[in-house]
Amino acid sequence: MPSEKLVPYSFEIYEHGNPDNGYNLTQLHAHDTAFGENHILDLMENLFEKQESNLEPSSNDKTFVIEEYHRDGNLIEGIVSTGYHGYEAEIRDVESGDMTHLKGEDEAEQMPLYFLIYLPQTREGKPYNKGQTALIILHQVNRTGVKGKLKKHIEQTCLSGVRDYTMKMDPVTTEDVLEKVIEADRVAKLEINVRKIPGDDESRMELLKGLSTEEVGTRSIVLRPEHGGSFEWLKSKAASFKDTDKHFGTIVSDDVENFTVTIQKDGGRSETFSLLNEEVAMRKDLESDKLHTDSGLITANSLRSEANELANDILDQQIVKPVSGSANVKR
Repeated sequence: MPSEKLVPYSFEIYEHGNPDNGYNLTQLHAHDTAFGENHILDLMENLFEKQESNLEPSSNDKTFVIEEYHRDGNLIEGIVSTGYHGYEAEIRDVESGDMTHLKGEDEAEQMPLYFLIYLPQTREGKPYNKGQTALIILHQVNRTGVKGKLKKHIEQTCLSGVRDYTMKMDPVTTEDVLEKVIEADRVAKLEINVRKIPGDDESRMELLKGLSTEEVGTRSIVLRPEHGGSFEWLKSKAASFKDTDKHFGTIVSDDVENFTVTIQKDGGRSETFSLLNEEVAMRKDLESDKLHTDSGLITANSLRSEANELANDILDQQIVKPVSGSANVKR
């Protein structure tokens, strides 16, 4: 059986260089009249209508096709298929070993994947968090997913003509990692692997005031508190991600290749783990015997039910209207 999971992402748009100025995704024209629609889900529908049959030019090695989608108010769900082309491959029967088909360079094995895009609403029916954050849940089979392709198409289609903005589609972080940082008796060390060691300029040294830095190898910086210093700011940052009004968080930027933290607790016992987005991303493994399958993959109805539960686990149910309902798409 293939390994199937759901991966949630937060989606935001804000003024370039000013993340505090988040765009209201239901009132986009108030931020830039270049948006083709005023509502982000209207823009998404325009994108999906254009991608219902196009397998993309031959210059791309991965296809992206919206097989079907359904809009229900502040939620869109659908099936996107993806696959690789540009090379030949033998398709063989796993029992007999006989070749059943020779995949040509211009053919792609299309994997159907479920997706759900939800703009949270409060229980009073208003956009949650001033309409600044949407939740995107993507189905992943083995290592096949569509996050990169979806993000690219949103930027090229939904945001075409818009200037001076930043779009973020970041993994939702797991609370158990945040709990480890928050509850640690002491944060002993931070090790950051970067593509390039930062320059030793005055502002950089001011940022690291009270810390000793140590270069390890060519692209690693180790930060340790000097005598009397601490990393309490890191614990405060982790705690802010768990704040009832902030259910999405970015721990490191794209310039960082890895970011590990060493904590001490329980009488000096230490533990080191990564804080890199992809490694602390929340994932819902789909392994229950209660899930229905068809042709070896979990059905859209079961995936919708699991996506509902995941969305409701992430969002504060005292404030946000729960996601409910059955799948409106077939596979």
